[in-house]
Amino acid sequence: MTTQQLTYVIAVSECQSISKAAEKLFVTQPSLSQYIHSIEKQLGIKLFDRSVTPLQMTDAGRLYVEWARKILAMEESMNNAISDLMGLETGSVRIGASPFRVRCLLARSIAAFHAKYPNIHLTIHEADMKQLRDQLLAGEIDFAVGTGDFEEKQFHVESLAEERLYLGVAAGHPLTEKLPEPLSAEDIIQSTPKYLRTEPIDLTLAKDESFVAASAGEHDLEKLKSVCRKCGFEPDIAYGVQTIETVFSFVCANMGIALLPDSLIYYGNFREHPNYYPLPDALALCRISLISRRNAFLSKAAAEYALLLKQLVDVGTWQMLQ
Repeated sequence: MTTQQLTYVIAVSECQSISKAAEKLFVTQPSLSQYIHSIEKQLGIKLFDRSVTPLQMTDAGRLYVEWARKILAMEESMNNAISDLMGLETGSVRIGASPFRVRCLLARSIAAFHAKYPNIHLTIHEADMKQLRDQLLAGEIDFAVGTGDFEEKQFHVESLAEERLYLGVAAGHPLTEKLPEPLSAEDIIQSTPKYLRTEPIDLTLAKDESFVAASAGEHDLEKLKSVCRKCGFEPDIAYGVQTIETVFSFVCANMGIALLPDSLIYYGNFREHPNYYPLPDALALCRISLISRRNAFLSKAAAEYALLLKQLVDVGTWQMLQ
């Protein structure tokens, strides 16, 4: 088996389409199809069921992909171990995070690392936390950055920063008449005296309102439901959208209210903002963490990126990079 064989089969399994996989791999569809047939002939067994759409893996295909990922992860670890002998002149770092985290938190740290170590290759894997957990366990990434609970026997978790949720409500929304004076984005970013003295609101004041929720990411519908249930009600969902950034735009357009993380306020670079209302700490606070697989080999390059990221957070979270 070659690295190319393993990579091609994994790509087809992920895309569930030979044509889409061919586009991703920058090869022609006929050549990739022929290549997969050749692998199956060599193994003497079918890896994919071509009678259904989208393409599905056979039991043998699932087993092949499972081991292919392990083999590629071991090969990557070997390459990094060899690179360690050369110091930080070569190597690779594989970082996983949600698209929101990559855009709002990691982009600048990645740029800073590349400027310091231009010959080290950085790979970014954008996925939700469930997928990132699987990728960590499979050895496909070195780190994940995000929120959530992680099994201590499987993962090493380092706290990076604190994240706070706010209730976001458009200025023209009727709910503002029931709520106290709001905070502006500037109040939150600058920690103004108003920010320091403003008391948390009772979220049950919003129980009869319509919410906007994301279908994916750390701040998704399940997160919204979890917070609202702690207050004794089920949120009414007016719109279900894909990302927290789209949730934000819907709130600004007065199409519903939402729970918005302060990371979006600090680093989203939005010109327009809704009104913000603080929530009690028990509802609002969570930790952004740097997560790695326990006992996994960590290259010098990966360790150096982790150190740089933590240093940037320590000197003022990511605001120093704006």
